[in-house]
Amino acid sequence: MNKKNDVRFEAGEKDKEYSLYIYGPIGGFFFSDNSAQSIRRKLQSVDAEKIHVHINSPGGSAFDGVAIGNILKNHKAEIIVHVDGMAASAASVIAVAGDKVIMPENTMMMIHRASTFEYGNAAVFDKTASDLRKIDASLAASYKKRFVGEQSELEQLLDEETFLTAEEAVAFGLADIVGEEIEIQELEDLGDEEEDEEEFENLKDKLVAKYSAKKNKQKNEPPEQKPTPANKQNMSKLFLNLK
Repeated sequence: MNKKNDVRFEAGEKDKEYSLYIYGPIGGFFFSDNSAQSIRRKLQSVDAEKIHVHINSPGGSAFDGVAIGNILKNHKAEIIVHVDGMAASAASVIAVAGDKVIMPENTMMMIHRASTFEYGNAAVFDKTASDLRKIDASLAASYKKRFVGEQSELEQLLDEETFLTAEEAVAFGLADIVGEEIEIQELEDLGDEEEDEEEFENLKDKLVAKYSAKKNKQKNEPPEQKPTPANKQNMSKLFLNLK
């Protein structure tokens, strides 16, 4: 609780290239400076063409997470997110807002449903449950722009409070690069349509296998050769015939 949260800009070696560190809980509580208002002030004062956003956070306020994510998306600079340790809950919403998301292999991302504390009668709890469902829809929209799977699959992962390794996050499209140029290992027997459903321990492992296979297939396919335009061939023959 006495740890000073690290939210600061540092100028890079190149002109107009800066680093923003977001460490600690998200929101203006728990002695944290990681609020949307704080981030907005820091971004306004810097004329940057590229911003490296470093994240190590267990999460916090969903609303601040969404607001910070939108602030990053709307900034004119290229936003490169580096998950330095963990990007969990609201911090994962910030992470997926980057133009490029880099996760070293020993880092993690966690996505889940919104939660809160409440006190009151049944009517109060009914309203709180309704509000949480609306917040869930908002959070799902933040992930959906990157998630490569189906909406129902994303909903299941959120239901299960899913922890993702760097490789798994890349497979789902929530991250782009495993840090230090580590290649994602190809999974075996992914092309077998008669694969035993019980081979996977849970939904996450099954979906990781599914989307890793698609990424590896796209990566290994040779670039499509552009055919020679037919009109150019016809013009050449016509020119020869005229001579």
